[in-house]
Amino acid sequence: MKFNLNLKWTAVGRKAAAVLCALLFLMLALTLSGCTGKAEKPAMVVNDVAVPQGVLNYYINYGKDYLASYGIDINDPETGAQYMSLIEEQGVDIVTEIAVVRALAKEAGLSVAPEQIAENLQTEKSYFTDDAAWQEWLTTYQLTEDDVEWILEYQLLADALFEHVNQDLTMTDEEVAAIYNANPSDYDTYRFGHILITPDGDDDAAWAAALQTANEALSKINAGEATFEELAGQYNPDSTKATGGDLGQYCTQNASPYVDEFSQAAFALTEVGQVSAVPVRTSFGYHLIKLLDKTSGVESARDAIITAQLGEARTAKYNEYLNEAVANAVVSQEYQRQYVVENNSTDNGENDTNTTDTEIDNAGNN
Repeated sequence: MKFNLNLKWTAVGRKAAAVLCALLFLMLALTLSGCTGKAEKPAMVVNDVAVPQGVLNYYINYGKDYLASYGIDINDPETGAQYMSLIEEQGVDIVTEIAVVRALAKEAGLSVAPEQIAENLQTEKSYFTDDAAWQEWLTTYQLTEDDVEWILEYQLLADALFEHVNQDLTMTDEEVAAIYNANPSDYDTYRFGHILITPDGDDDAAWAAALQTANEALSKINAGEATFEELAGQYNPDSTKATGGDLGQYCTQNASPYVDEFSQAAFALTEVGQVSAVPVRTSFGYHLIKLLDKTSGVESARDAIITAQLGEARTAKYNEYLNEAVANAVVSQEYQRQYVVENNSTDNGENDTNTTDTEIDNAGNN
């Protein structure tokens, strides 16, 4: 399960990063550990914006997971302390930028409706099987649900600020419509789910048995004896077992990430909730495919079209504006570092630190 906030550890707050990353998943938080009724001291205060400790906890813990995914051991007795110091330092940089964005949005008179934050929170929670799983996630990443809402509000404010900064660098309705109408399939997006029955072997008998199982599953769905999501949880051998078969991404027909057989059957579905009429064979096995959601029309494609046409110029303008603001940020309460590593003025020590920086940079570029 991913924290679906588009809040990447190495690049947050930038609209371009959110677009390039394809929307991210949100995860974990600290349950109200020892909830005493007292307001928790913020991790730091930047431009009069108090950053909750749980928000910084999230980015530090995300950093640990991020490095672990590249095989970097933060518990190594020789380099672990350096890694943790760098993770903490980058976490502080990230929340500093977040605080600056929130301050700039306030100056610009931008705000987010509470209903929109609540709706986005429910979307995040829907990725978990139940409330217990959600609470476990929060505890693992050491934040609270309030911290999650704070991040969600930031993300919405960042999007609004990006548009505010670039309000003079946009396209007319007529220009957007002309590009969309020239080839709608470049912009209409679809999200699919699947039930995958893998054959227990490569011979004809194994494939025949897999087909029979897939047909039985389809019959149960059509008869209302089981839901698509229940059967995906029963049969799927991949990570979609935990998501009810949801493949977790929107794609266009002209840029489908799926194999041809799957794509042909998937994009033939026209109604949200529709399931393929017959099992679809690919090299992976037999699939039952469900259309979970779709977007179509000029308005749905507007952001994608403007990004494609003006993305680089808009990103450059926003980054220049934000970088200047971050450089001039006023930190009235510094974060009390927990993992500061003494700089040993030896050649070996300097080389070790440089190597660690390089490894983290390389991990982020992979």
